[in-house]
Amino acid sequence: MKIFLRLSWQQFTKIVLFFLLLLRLLSMLLIPLTDTTEARYAEIARKMLETGNWVTLLHDYHVPFWAKPPLSTWLSAASMGVFGINEFAVRLPALLLAFLTLWLTAAVMRQHSGRDASLATILILSSGLLFLAAAGTVMTDPALLFCVTLSQVAFWRALTQQSRYWPYLFFVGLGLGLLAKGPLAIVLVGMPIFCWVLLRKQWRQLWYRLPWIYGTILLLAIALPWYYWAEYRTPGFLRYYIMGEHIARFLDSGWHGDKYGFAHATPRGMIWLYALGAILPWSIAMLPWLGRHGRVLSKLCQDNDGWLLYLALWTSMTLLFFSLSGNIIFPYALPMLPGCALLFAELWQRARHQPSGNSLPWIASLSGMLLGIFLLINTYNSSAYLRTQKTVIAGWHAQHPAADSVLIYWHDRREFSAEFYSQGRVKTTLNPQQLTRWLADGKAQFVVTDTKHESSLPSAIRQHLTTIQSYQVMQQTMLLLHYRPLAITQPALGEIKSHD
Repeated sequence: MKIFLRLSWQQFTKIVLFFLLLLRLLSMLLIPLTDTTEARYAEIARKMLETGNWVTLLHDYHVPFWAKPPLSTWLSAASMGVFGINEFAVRLPALLLAFLTLWLTAAVMRQHSGRDASLATILILSSGLLFLAAAGTVMTDPALLFCVTLSQVAFWRALTQQSRYWPYLFFVGLGLGLLAKGPLAIVLVGMPIFCWVLLRKQWRQLWYRLPWIYGTILLLAIALPWYYWAEYRTPGFLRYYIMGEHIARFLDSGWHGDKYGFAHATPRGMIWLYALGAILPWSIAMLPWLGRHGRVLSKLCQDNDGWLLYLALWTSMTLLFFSLSGNIIFPYALPMLPGCALLFAELWQRARHQPSGNSLPWIASLSGMLLGIFLLINTYNSSAYLRTQKTVIAGWHAQHPAADSVLIYWHDRREFSAEFYSQGRVKTTLNPQQLTRWLADGKAQFVVTDTKHESSLPSAIRQHLTTIQSYQVMQQTMLLLHYRPLAITQPALGEIKSHD
């Protein structure tokens, strides 16, 4: 402890950042893919690599996935093509996108407010709960975060400094955003910029500083070919994606048109509570800070260039937009995090009086402690706390199944982690006729079910099943069963092995 007290806050910050990175890398290596979100997107990327179909995302073989554009899937598939099919490779693009987001955010802060403010921005952003979780998680949101940040930073730098490339990078970010999350990216970028220009009366600068004609051509050249080709390959994609995923899902909390899951009905305005959780521990730390500086807050917020206003709009407009929706999930707060970190760091920079004795690294280290505890618990027994089928598939592989065989899940939902770890050899059904056909063709010798669905197995098939092993996956007991059509066996209860 005394050693840390002797360090400057800058030195301590770098140590905290190093350990946050180390823990994040270890978690990417040691924590298995979990159902449903992360494992589903990992399996979609694996199928893309396996089939060589880089246009149409696949929800299952020969079943298109129309819910999302391809950018994050392209990156994960390409990473697995280089580093192999494993958790680290499929997660690596999310970590790299997080690094790029940090660099963009820190660079614009350094240019505006100096090195210390830039370092504080990196610390605040990288240690926030949601950013730390997303930096290395397989989902579409890290790609959206990077694209929104690129356009937001590029816009500010295009309007405040002479540059050849930042004005064009603004449109590059929008084009990539269309490939990351669709038209939502343009909305999230456009709302704070429109409000800032309106309040600051910067219409003339907006028109002359951005190359609207050539920039729009660049934007369309990036995004339009994939949208055209995706509709051409699977007609109906654009109708479902635009009208369903972007309009019906946003407006209708009871939307039943989702082809790949279900709508996440939430009370309108819930995004604000999600945002407070997303920026932990900083959402708690800001309360005593406001208590100490509340009287001078209006003075701290004064500036001539509109910087704080821009950051406040960047932070709040995403939340205001999603306040209108009744279908949101926790990661939807992610695009506002760089603006929030910049805002916090700027206010901290203006309020501090002494360069030493700062509490920022200590606050950030709380996130590292939580991640370390989570990593230790789940390394000891990940299946008990995470919904993953990795141990079940490992048990199946230990039985040395034939190379062309499949594993049948007698279950009411697909377990995408099982499909990923089996490299697409898992089939799921609760249809007795389908189960009979799959077993009859000789390619399936093993069945996986849980204790809830075991009793619903057809009796003519159940008498030919022998329990090989049981696995505890969260609150479920998964059973690996061996199918022997010529030998009717009923093992004694004591013969069933248990593996936690």
